[in-house]
Amino acid sequence: MEADGCHSRASIGAGSFVAEEKVITVAHVVAGSSSVRVTLADGTTMDAKVVAIDRRKDLAVLDVDSDTAPLPRGSMKVGASGTFVVYRDEASVPQSFEAISFVDINAPDIDDEGSSLRRGYQIKASVERGDSGAVLVEDGVATAVVFARSTAAGGKAWAVDIGEARQMIDAADDQPVDVGACS
Repeated sequence: MEADGCHSRASIGAGSFVAEEKVITVAHVVAGSSSVRVTLADGTTMDAKVVAIDRRKDLAVLDVDSDTAPLPRGSMKVGASGTFVVYRDEASVPQSFEAISFVDINAPDIDDEGSSLRRGYQIKASVERGDSGAVLVEDGVATAVVFARSTAAGGKAWAVDIGEARQMIDAADDQPVDVGACS
């Protein structure tokens, strides 16, 4: 996914379909954007609309006019492992993860105006710049959304539980929302 409008280069992130024509991603990639494009698994690039955004929990929902089958949503247990897909050199690359712990994550909101509590996972995974928004998938089920790599420990990252986005996903329609200022 690419979001234009805040920097001289597009902001890059990831995401996955988790409802009909709805992609979950992170708010910090699309905040302040004037346009958003997603690249589907077959290489097709499509325009997307931000139809829900939660700047405190760093989550966003995009509307994409595609018949891509969505992943079912669910939870996972500590110790579970699976994959998430990131984009490197314009190609999708599956990465593996292991859920280390399920915790309350008190993280700064994307506007640096305070912090926000969200339920999520600390994971063991290789997460790089541009991987935010990647969806953790365990046994074919979307379970969490990567939002940051650990600054304290190499090879670890943070992902917000997909349940934190349930209301946003279920209430999202096809009308764009105000994405606010750049983060």
